[in-house]
Amino acid sequence: MGTDIAGGVEMRPDGPGSPWQLADVSLDALPRHYDAFGLLFGVRNHAGFEPVAPGRGLPDDAGADLLALLADGEHDHTWVTWAQLASVDWSAQAPRVDDRIHEYEMTSQGPRLVGKAGHHGRAWREVAGEHADHRGSSYPEGTEWRAADRMWRVERLTHGDVLRADPQLRALLDRMRELAERYGGDNVRLVVWFDS
Repeated sequence: MGTDIAGGVEMRPDGPGSPWQLADVSLDALPRHYDAFGLLFGVRNHAGFEPVAPGRGLPDDAGADLLALLADGEHDHTWVTWAQLASVDWSAQAPRVDDRIHEYEMTSQGPRLVGKAGHHGRAWREVAGEHADHRGSSYPEGTEWRAADRMWRVERLTHGDVLRADPQLRALLDRMRELAERYGGDNVRLVVWFDS
C-alpha cells in the first residue's frame, strides 16, 4: 500500500496574530512522490534527506476550513512556512545515498531512468548475485551493475532532483511564493498529512 499526501495552504492576509485562512490552492495534483515527502516532511524518506519540517503535528492555530479537510486514518501531520521553504538550498545533497537502487535503460541518447525501487527483480539479482543486498545504502555511492541494456546504480540525490522530477510540486511552490510576495513569508504555510 502506498502513501498519499493531503492538506492545504493557509495564509494570514492581515498579518501575524490574525486568523489563518485556507487559500484557494489545491494539493490534489500532487503525485505520490516519496522523494518530495522525504525531503520536506521526513515521510517515506528513502533518499536519506535531512527533512525541512518533520513531525510538527497540526498547528495549534489551524483554521476551521483546513481542519474540515481532515479524515480518519491520517498520520504524520506537519506544516512549513514559505519563509522556511524559501531558505532551502536546492543544490544540497542528501547526507547519504538513496536506499533504492536506481535502474536505467541504456539508450543511444544515454542512460534513461526507469525507476527506483527497494527490491529489484530477477534480472538485477542475476547480475548482482543472489546474496546481494537490495538496499542502495549498503553499497558505496556510484556502485553499478550492468546487463544487456540495463544499468543499476547506487546514487545520492540533491534537493534539486526532487523539483526536477515533480512539476506539480514546483507549481505549488510557485503559487506559495506568489502568496508570500503579497502577505509575507511567515504568513503563508503548507499544512499536510499522509494516508497509507
